[in-house]
Amino acid sequence: MLDLNQFWLRIPGLINSPSYSLLFERVVFMSRRPHLPTLNWLRTFESAARHMSFTTAAAELNLTQAAVSQQIKLLEHYLCQPLFQRMPRGLQLTEAGKAYLPKVKDALDRLSMATQEVFGQVKEQRVRVRVSGAFGWWLMPRLTNFQERFPHIELRIARVQWLPEVRVEDYDLEIRWGPGVWAEPEVLQLTHGYLQPACAPSLLEGDNPLTSLDNLQHHRLIHLTGTLSGWSDWFRTAGLPPEQLGSGDQMDSSDFCQMAAMSGMGVILGLDFLTKDELAKGSLVQPFDLSIPSAENFYLIKPQSGPLSPAAQQFSDWLQESLAV
Repeated sequence: MLDLNQFWLRIPGLINSPSYSLLFERVVFMSRRPHLPTLNWLRTFESAARHMSFTTAAAELNLTQAAVSQQIKLLEHYLCQPLFQRMPRGLQLTEAGKAYLPKVKDALDRLSMATQEVFGQVKEQRVRVRVSGAFGWWLMPRLTNFQERFPHIELRIARVQWLPEVRVEDYDLEIRWGPGVWAEPEVLQLTHGYLQPACAPSLLEGDNPLTSLDNLQHHRLIHLTGTLSGWSDWFRTAGLPPEQLGSGDQMDSSDFCQMAAMSGMGVILGLDFLTKDELAKGSLVQPFDLSIPSAENFYLIKPQSGPLSPAAQQFSDWLQESLAV
């Protein structure tokens, strides 16, 4: 076996060089390590490089930020060169990191595909979710995040408006709107909502603009059919006479009501959970700063006793994490 000390002694002047100890350590490390880095280091590198953030990678991998940073340092030490530049306002890949990333991603993708091909149960995981139509307004734009985090899980999403439309054995989870008093074995409240008038920005202009409560009587009110909290409750809280309510338009789902309001048809009593995205975009505005608590909310229902499947449990955990953001 090669005596490294004898090897370096053959190079004139090197033994007394400050670089000697570093070079000696590097050669010993390279001679003893395995041919491949640890898989967890590679997964951490790919996630951090994809997001350009140790914090986001930590959330995706269910690690602490310190653990992500440590794994990156170990990989860089293993490769004997940095993969990231730590900048004051974030991260940048070094040239080595840029070259390494596509190779690592391709290797991880191939490993995932090979696992799916050989072990069919990985590919066949699925979760069946019954979703209130109104909740779908919030859910659909966020499902790409679930797909990215759990690419092996197939989703079966069914929009169902009324309770008797499906059998309990036909789905794993249900997201239901209502008072929360049902016979299912597990009922978890997802939202704690408030109701507040919302309308299209155009209703703040023109004749009888919605800039005062007095002008509300000149606009059509849009009612959600069958709700426990409604315009009559809000009028009572606002101190408005009930005769100003009128009949208005009736719709059987919150998403229909919201689309009608966005088109300028009238004013809805919008649930804050559902209107916040459109308020942020400017598609809806809130003409009055007065809200009332909703007597109904969205709940996650487990229709059958016993543990959830792994796919259903992952969907449940992801849903609760997403709502907490």
